[in-house]
Amino acid sequence: MRLHRFFIDEAIGSKKEVLVASPELANQISRVFRLKRGDRVILFDGSGSDHESEIAEAGKGSVLFRVSSATHSRYMPERKIYLCATVVKKDNFELIVEKATELGVTDIVPILAEHSEKKSLNEGRLKKIAIEASEQSGRGDVPRICAIKSLEEALYSLKEVDSIVFHTEGNSFEGQNDTPSDDVAIFIGPEGGWSRNELDVFHKNKIPVVCLGAQVLRAETAVVAALSQVVFAA
Repeated sequence: MRLHRFFIDEAIGSKKEVLVASPELANQISRVFRLKRGDRVILFDGSGSDHESEIAEAGKGSVLFRVSSATHSRYMPERKIYLCATVVKKDNFELIVEKATELGVTDIVPILAEHSEKKSLNEGRLKKIAIEASEQSGRGDVPRICAIKSLEEALYSLKEVDSIVFHTEGNSFEGQNDTPSDDVAIFIGPEGGWSRNELDVFHKNKIPVVCLGAQVLRAETAVVAALSQVVFAA
């Protein structure tokens, strides 16, 4: 039977026992999954290792684990992939975070674009979704959720990284031929598309603007489609 995986925010290393003081994790262990003393689980701390462990004690506010062995996690990103996705409504951006985590994005950078209808995000909620997606997918780390940035701020912070902009216009994206082999930043616009001013900024910075096809995709669909080609073309 597949063991449940849990992310903990402390280094496990060579420890034989790990005490996690977290009422949320304790509730998840005992009430959500109905696990009890003696049950086995997988712990990971973002370092790329899965630690098979036994629940030694589970209280209301903490859980004590006994670590028995460590193996490499099923998947760890081999390069930096920055997803610069414009802010869209809550449920859609949460889906973007979930799918980007599953596909191996290392940094999620929310962008406030001219056509963004929503202006804020619940960063804590997004971090929780990223953790749950990493637990479910077998990933050995959790992507970083950045604070909302303007387009100019994002471009400046990623000026040393090769970038690709996806838009409804532009040359057809050819996957492996158009994907850098090193770290890469992917820019996905809102459902209203990038504005002319924003496209001018990309052109000024000599960043290629490409399209996925003739059809107009929703923002969350474009994220999955673009990342799938970038990740699996490498």
